[in-house]
Amino acid sequence: MTTQMTCPVCRAEIPTGSAFCPACGNPSPTVITNERAAPSPAPTAVPTAERLARALGAKYQVKRLVGRGGFAEVYELWDQDLDRRLACKVLHPEIAWTPGMLTRFRQEAKALARLQHPAILPIHFTGDGEGLVYYVMPFVEGESLADALRRRGSFSPDEALRIAEPILQALSHAHAQGLVHRDIKPDNVMLEAKTGRALLVDFGIAKLLDPTTGTKGAMTATGFTVGTVQYMSPEQALGQPNLDGRSDLYAFGAMLFQMVTGAPPYDGNSSAEIVGKHLTDPIPVASDVNARIPRWLSDTIVKCLAKQPDWRFQTADDVLATLARGRAAGSPKLVGAATVERQVRSSGEVRSRSRRLGWWVAGGLAVAAAGLLLARRAGFLGTGVAFVHNALVEPVEILARGTPIDTVRPEGTARLALRGARRADLRWRLIRPGSPPIGELLQGPLPEFRPLRGRQVARIVAELEGQSYFAPLVTNTSATAITIEVNPGTRAAARCNCVVPKGGVRTHVGYYRLYRNSVVAAYNNAHPYVGPHADREGFAARVAPSSGAVVITF
Repeated sequence: MTTQMTCPVCRAEIPTGSAFCPACGNPSPTVITNERAAPSPAPTAVPTAERLARALGAKYQVKRLVGRGGFAEVYELWDQDLDRRLACKVLHPEIAWTPGMLTRFRQEAKALARLQHPAILPIHFTGDGEGLVYYVMPFVEGESLADALRRRGSFSPDEALRIAEPILQALSHAHAQGLVHRDIKPDNVMLEAKTGRALLVDFGIAKLLDPTTGTKGAMTATGFTVGTVQYMSPEQALGQPNLDGRSDLYAFGAMLFQMVTGAPPYDGNSSAEIVGKHLTDPIPVASDVNARIPRWLSDTIVKCLAKQPDWRFQTADDVLATLARGRAAGSPKLVGAATVERQVRSSGEVRSRSRRLGWWVAGGLAVAAAGLLLARRAGFLGTGVAFVHNALVEPVEILARGTPIDTVRPEGTARLALRGARRADLRWRLIRPGSPPIGELLQGPLPEFRPLRGRQVARIVAELEGQSYFAPLVTNTSATAITIEVNPGTRAAARCNCVVPKGGVRTHVGYYRLYRNSVVAAYNNAHPYVGPHADREGFAARVAPSSGAVVITF
């Protein structure tokens, strides 16, 4: 028997294997069982709140529906005996509960009650009745990390780590007791409004729903999977038994990637497509998406997302230690020769011994002469070479007296042989994406040459003649293909005349003028630039200052 899943937001039917609701674009729940469903009460028109009130009894008052998630609805309760607010999660009645699943639900809840950690939201008790299965926990006044990401797009590295580190501490505590979360994702992290404290919720609920846990013998397939595919480890996606904490660390890495870039590392049109990317696609590098992300943090995320568990961090404490070292080290800085000399002298390693002075001077002169020769050959010295660094997310073309002489890749540096041309003769021109090209044409003289890593380098950034520009990297999680308009309704309005397909991730749509109140609008591609549209604004502060890149999600 196959259970037809419906969207928890708009209640539309979700096709089998779909990662998103085709009507509203909400991520679809993925709950999978292959046991025979237990007999359930006949369908009833009684609202869930009334059924829940009857199941809970007179001690608890059901106040209101707080929200809907991938597999549950959340209701606010009032505990009339203890005068306190509680939250009750009611698992969707569409889930075909089997006797084995109900037994495991009760058994696992007992194990979860052992978790006592300030960053884990505990489960007070579980129950079932009136055709509902539910569990009760403290009420948190705040929003989920998923809601925060939808509202603001991404977090700065420091903000992301203030959320991520308590979650890692919670995972360390749980893993030490042999408990695995199995569904780490932004929806399962709550941010408390008053304190900003991060809380991990629904610990072990995916295991409670997993029909393969603790079962033996042949079973009749009915066709679902457990987990959330955007954050699911390869071994969990393949249905491997006996998952351990390293699977949680993979999901944590995917969530941290989204926190600092604004989009999950892998996305697609269906669950199968996304799972395939987790299994085979190269691991994306967060600092390639957002230049503000320190390389040490980006490298930490990459290691969390390793395909094989043995290649990842082995414990949450290992990740915490790496993050602590990265914070302490900060961004690497260049150290000048004078600084090195002071450090050497202060360490007592330089001795003023006259009988060795002649040898030091002679050796130093020889080394200096060789260094000058090598530096000239490498282009560090001399007027016949120039270095250009392209900080943009698109390639640029370098022209000398109007003739193209080289192309510099995104975030790349090129050494140019001038061959008689002066540095003042050099200009750059953006190579725009698309055919025909989309976005605004950026071009101008090379910026002033400045010292960078010992070279004189002209650095091309997303600013021209005092005007800042930005490159929206568009992720489309909606149900249809979209087309983009930037700064609609203003004198700077620009239509990209491009199509971002459904499921497109960080699609390049060119560069546009950036203002503090810039807006990016998305239209249904079936009716481009006409009718209803979704707007994204308030992102100017998130734009990377050099590359102009910013992830925009629809």
